[in-house]
Amino acid sequence: MNGEIIYGINPVLEALKAERKILDKVFIAEGKQGAPFQTLRQLAREKGIPIQVRPKETLTQLAKTERHQGVIGLPADSPYVSFEDLLRTLRSAPGYALVLILDSIEDPQNLGSLIRTAEACGAGGVIIPKDRAVGVTPAVVKASAGAAAHIPVVRVTNLARTLEELKKEGFWIVGADAGGEKNLYEMKFDMKVGLVIGSEGKGIRPLVLRKCDHTISIPMKGKISSLNAAIAGAVILFEILRQQIAGENS
Repeated sequence: MNGEIIYGINPVLEALKAERKILDKVFIAEGKQGAPFQTLRQLAREKGIPIQVRPKETLTQLAKTERHQGVIGLPADSPYVSFEDLLRTLRSAPGYALVLILDSIEDPQNLGSLIRTAEACGAGGVIIPKDRAVGVTPAVVKASAGAAAHIPVVRVTNLARTLEELKKEGFWIVGADAGGEKNLYEMKFDMKVGLVIGSEGKGIRPLVLRKCDHTISIPMKGKISSLNAAIAGAVILFEILRQQIAGENS
């Protein structure tokens, strides 16, 4: 059985609401009723996704946790889209496109939070490397509050090469780095942006950093010299969103 199951009411509901078919089957624990489960059953019927009622212990065994809230979903296929499909989506996107690129994020909570923030800020997709990084696991889906079902996530073998491909598509690659050439609020984001956020401990790898057209830092006044990856990414993504909204209204 595929290990990348989705569990929890909200993550499963969001997966059922997604435009593409995310789930192949849904298991509900015996005795589970109420409005959320009625909605879940209705969405599953509309999508033609079968529901099976199983003992709670069966769901716990499948999810490897008791925090499944009485529902788990089995994925229909890979949680990732291809880079080519992402490019097709970006080419048809109105305004300035935004892609979040994550270099070696290893903490599932950070990855889930970054996916959630990227989706909230209107990013067209998230790109992650296959090696030395966490993938889209059930814990990541749960941490993303279901956002992983609504934003394309691409997993690539060579991140540096992928940045070159994005540049050919007209993207400017901006890396978040403590020694950045500009602070965040000096940067103008009136362009297609590929935002790179590095790992929790080491930041952006040197090879990937050299591919960045610009590097930015977040100005801080306190005694703490850095933010974790999820918080840093959120600060920058919302500044990009603020500038985009201001540009649309000017």
